[in-house]
Amino acid sequence: MTTPPIRDRAVILAAGLGSRLADGRPVPKPLREVAGVPLIIRIIRALEKGGIGEIGIVIGYLGEDLRSGLSDYEHRAKLSFFLNEEYEKPNGTSLLKARDFVTRPTLLLMSDHLWSPRLLKSVASYPLAERESVLGVDYQIDSCFDLDDATKVQVRGDRIERIAKDLDDYNALDTGLFLITPALIEALDAVNGPEGCSLSQGVAALAAEGRMKAADVGDATWIDVDTPEAHAEAERLIAELGEDLDGA
Repeated sequence: MTTPPIRDRAVILAAGLGSRLADGRPVPKPLREVAGVPLIIRIIRALEKGGIGEIGIVIGYLGEDLRSGLSDYEHRAKLSFFLNEEYEKPNGTSLLKARDFVTRPTLLLMSDHLWSPRLLKSVASYPLAERESVLGVDYQIDSCFDLDDATKVQVRGDRIERIAKDLDDYNALDTGLFLITPALIEALDAVNGPEGCSLSQGVAALAAEGRMKAADVGDATWIDVDTPEAHAEAERLIAELGEDLDGA
């Protein structure tokens, strides 16, 4: 009997400005409430339910306020924090701040994406090789709430070939949930520069070597809560499908 891989560690990127969801109050975007619960608390609770015992959180803009806000809640998982003082740079820069945490297959999440447990399971259970990483992708493009803002992905078989927001030729969407290995850290190091680097650049570098896989998330619900309109849609989905967005 094959022993299942240990995948009990996750990194949440929570350093950015979150300016498009701002309403004039100096509150970290991850602490913005959706249906009465802060975004990042929803994510942490979902990870804990999925068996994640260690969570690294990259903080930056209003980072101490975020830490303080998190301390108001009880957490089953052990939380660690990594400071990104270059939070105005792209999100790959944030992940590099947590490089010492990514020593084995580690889930990677955005602090403004909500998703159902089925999506998490699809990515966390993916049979990943040592030098690969995988991204959860959604082939149901017409169901996307904000397609213009979504990151597009071109997938062939089980491999990602291209990824960018402005792709003209694509067949899937980036759900914002990855399972990564140190290989992605190395790829980001290779493309990093004075202006920083984006996750998409690192993914593209792995894809060029055939080492970036795509995990089909099926019809699992997810949403990027990046604008007031998306925030309202997230609250509607929770009212319709329940707190875990699973329709149970």
